[in-house]
Amino acid sequence: MKISTRSRYGLRLLIELADHDNTAPLFLSEIAKKQQVSEKYLSKLVISLRSCGFIKSVRGAHGGYLLAKPATEINLAQIIACLEGEFSFIDCTSCPETCDRSHDCASRMAWVGLEKVMKGYCEGLTLEAIRLNPDAPLPL
Repeated sequence: MKISTRSRYGLRLLIELADHDNTAPLFLSEIAKKQQVSEKYLSKLVISLRSCGFIKSVRGAHGGYLLAKPATEINLAQIIACLEGEFSFIDCTSCPETCDRSHDCASRMAWVGLEKVMKGYCEGLTLEAIRLNPDAPLPL
């Protein structure tokens, strides 16, 4: 499984907002410059992140973006689901009816188990924990 740039850059955008502690809105141009990511690309991510309820926008001269809820209430699984879609490695783990062999497939349970472990790990990783421990390995 590969995590796309949508999730990688989306997480970086959210960390940037969390680091700012919601003291004042941040302009997307500031985030783009600091993270060395195209502002145009981030503007596409903002649409999804706002619709998922992670960020809010403030209009005006002192406008920009803020976290819509505390970083302790946002986890990595939610971010990935928001930006990538359903948290699933292969179709048969979430929709067994998509595969004619899923009812007697010996390998399906291995994928279901792996998906469960990875999703559980990501659900336990809050944005706050990620931002406070950027260099520390996080426990399983």
